[in-house]
Amino acid sequence: MILEHNFIHRCHDLEGLLKNVKKLSTFTRRLEQQSILFPNRYDPDKYKGDGFELFVEALIKLSPVDNRIGISKYNLIQESDIGVDGIGIGIDLKPATVQVKYRGNTTTLLTANADHLSNFVSASLLKYNVDPKSKISMLIVTTAAGLHYFTDGEMFQKQVRCIGYQQLRELVDNNLLFWDAFRTLTLKK
Repeated sequence: MILEHNFIHRCHDLEGLLKNVKKLSTFTRRLEQQSILFPNRYDPDKYKGDGFELFVEALIKLSPVDNRIGISKYNLIQESDIGVDGIGIGIDLKPATVQVKYRGNTTTLLTANADHLSNFVSASLLKYNVDPKSKISMLIVTTAAGLHYFTDGEMFQKQVRCIGYQQLRELVDNNLLFWDAFRTLTLKK
């Protein structure tokens, strides 16, 4: 298994970012701290987003049979940003898409318009052939609290799953197997 995200090669200090980390809050705090080190070389918001995308790539690739994530054969979409960050095969063996959103405020709720999530849904359906009747094939992973109720229920008709900050903490906090595997995968660069 190889992590593909180019953040592995662009991170200011990958070892410092991951050394002895065993909680999501530690990872995000270090990511925030590193993001402001060289703002002229690497935009801080892009730095945080890219670092979180690397984390999510590791989480998905290390957890394909966990039905809370439920995506295997995960590949990044890095060439054009039209709203889908990765694609794979869902637990129903159909195409599945992923959007990753880093937010410094873990209590905020994502909305379709402000967070450009409509792009994710339309690209998933039109470009990546996600089944329009599926309720499990589109996944948003975020450090925000989750989706705003109107976006989730009205705009997306509860067809987009979201793993927010608390759910991420449940998956990775004190999960030493995950953090050790994540560190090992980053050394394969």
